[in-house]
Parts: sequence; structure tokens; C-alpha cells
Amino acid sequence: MKIETTVPESYNDQRLDLFLMETLSDDLSRSTIQSWIRQGGVLKNGKEILKTGHKVSSGEIYEITSIAKPKVNLEPVSMDIPIIWEDKDFWIVHKPAGIATHPGPGDRSITLVNGLLFQFNQLSSQSGTSRPGIVHRLDKPTEGVLIVARNDKAHAYLSKLFMERSIHKVYYAWVLQSPAETEGTIDLPIGRHPKERLKMIVRPDGRRAITHYKTIQVINSKKGRKFSLVEIHLETGRTHQIRVHMQAIGCPIVGDLLYSKSGNDYKKYGLMLISKSIGFEHPISKEKVFAEISFPKRFIDFEKFCINL
Repeated sequence: MKIETTVPESYNDQRLDLFLMETLSDDLSRSTIQSWIRQGGVLKNGKEILKTGHKVSSGEIYEITSIAKPKVNLEPVSMDIPIIWEDKDFWIVHKPAGIATHPGPGDRSITLVNGLLFQFNQLSSQSGTSRPGIVHRLDKPTEGVLIVARNDKAHAYLSKLFMERSIHKVYYAWVLQSPAETEGTIDLPIGRHPKERLKMIVRPDGRRAITHYKTIQVINSKKGRKFSLVEIHLETGRTHQIRVHMQAIGCPIVGDLLYSKSGNDYKKYGLMLISKSIGFEHPISKEKVFAEISFPKRFIDFEKFCINL
């Protein structure tokens, strides 16, 4: 099997193993990537790169060969996936909370891809056999708008828009406490946790990550607890960026089992983070595309809970 990947500008001067782990992290562990590099399984311009610490440059094309991926579950499964916007090139769908966007290595659980395969008979193949139609992703516990490509041409155009940061997404989250500033920017580098691979942390040697937020509502409960609804815009798109940044300023997202010590206290509401809207210029027709979902019932229920707490 062969995978080809191009280095975007944001990864310039990054270690090769870290670059591949970030771009292929759902398929391969860092140790696996390092093993393939040492064995000559990673090529640049047809030449083997044998050093895991080799620095990549934007625009370079790397070819990873002979990677045997674990089998994943690609059986079509009936699933309610609301369509918010559609044309002949792509759909924008409402991804539910609690389901992964696509399968991971050796993961036989049901993902959004299983539902897409059942509901749609035409999906792009640019992201490989395990990710048909998937242009970008949302974390498993995150609900919201997601673009699904119908053909490879549209997929390539949409991927370019994401790389150029020309797609505008707006998130909302209920957080514990309230940011010190009503409105602000969090500019803190994010990298992989040194011991817990599923987690990300703020670390000096991480990749630059920028999050803009605005406090929309603050609720002080009868028992003295404080909760805030914040609107969030991302300037970069790192793994778990919103969750890590909100925790870093002392306002972890309600129901976050990975980054909040009190996550279990609000488990019944799920992770209180949604990708509410998305807007961009259609990559082919050039018309303006905008899709939005309403606040889910659990958000409304949580607000009532906070008021009465």
C-alpha cells in the first residue's frame, strides 16, 4: 500500500516522525512511523529518508510505502444523519455526539462512515478506503456540522480551502467558571502528551495554536457555581485545540472526560461543545455556502439545570 502526503506551510521545519504522526495519527502510532522510516518505508523525491528526526519543508511530498493497516469496519449501517446543505459536489451533514467520524486502527466500532456508506451511494476516495467522503473531522464526543465530499475533484478543492484557512467555522461551548476577559485570544502551542497518547497539552515545543473566544452568557447558580457559554473561532486547527485551550485558561468544557476533573459530574449531557456553523466560498461554483444547526436540546436542558443548581 502507498500513501502520499504534502507538507503544508504550518508544518515547515517539523520533525518527519511528528509530522506524519499528526497527519496520519488515526492510522499509525509514532513508534510505528519511526519503524517504517528506519526501514526505508518513507521516501522524499524517490529517495529514502532514514532519520526520524529529519526536518520537513513546506511543499515537499513524502511517500509512505508498504504500510499494512489493520482491518476496519466498513459495513453500511442505517443511521440518522441529517443533511443541512447539498449539491452535486458535497453534503454538509449534522454529525451526532458520541460517534467517531471515521474508524481508527483495529477499531471495529460503528462510526459516521458506516452511516455515510448506507445513506449515500457516491463518496470521494481521496482520504483512502477507510475514510470515504471525509474532508475534515470532529472529535468523537463533539457534535456539529461536517462536510462530506461526493467526488475527488470537490474533495481536493475543499482540502485546499482548509489548508488555506478559508473555511470559517463557529463553535459554542458551555465551560466551567468564566474567562478572565469577556473576549480574547488564546495563543498557546499544543503538542502530544508525553505519556498519554490520547491527550494533547500546552507545551513550549508544540505547534502554534490560536483560539479566539467571546463570552455570550454567564450563569451563577444558587450554590455559587459559575458556568459560561462561549463562542469560539479557530485560527488554527490542532487536535483537541478548543478543549486544551479552554482548560489552559481555567475554563474546561463541561462534560469533558479527558480534560476536566469534574467531567463525570455532567456526563449525562455529554461534551458541551458543538460546531454550530460553517461558511465558505463554493470551491467550484464560487457561490457562498453557509450551513448552521440549532442548539441541541441537551444545551437547553443544561442551561435550565445551571439556573436551578
